Amino acid sequence: MTPEQALALIAAAPRAVLGLTMPRCSACMLLPASLEEVHRVRPDVAVAIAEFGSPTDWEARERLLWPRGIHVSRASVPAMALLVDGAVVARRPGGGPAGLIDSWLAGHLGPAAEPLGPDPTPAELAALDAIGDHLAGQRAAKRMRSSEPGV
Repeated sequence: MTPEQALALIAAAPRAVLGLTMPRCSACMLLPASLEEVHRVRPDVAVAIAEFGSPTDWEARERLLWPRGIHVSRASVPAMALLVDGAVVARRPGGGPAGLIDSWLAGHLGPAAEPLGPDPTPAELAALDAIGDHLAGQRAAKRMRSSEPGV
């Protein structure tokens, strides 16, 4: 969803996590599965993912995110923000497995009723399998770039 749609979804939530992503970013592609797992163990925390898919979305961040203290660029996604009563109380660069994200949240919200372990969940492993071709393409492109003369 667009940044505007994501913010509208979580605006009234007492506690919420806002994920920030962009298309074709491998780590961003895994964030929905990780945040779904976090929401499963923390159903009282609303979750929304804003995808910066167009130049208009990137321009909107100045109006929508910067006043909230959320600064994001193409180089800094994925990223997350924890909001309590609409105010940003913590920011986190990067994605990661649900257990890592839940540990970050525990430092601000206390432990989840069912804490997640450090290993990826079955849902996260399935998401990783689903982007296997995308990851293989990125690795191949990286190998080609590193073998170019002068690189």
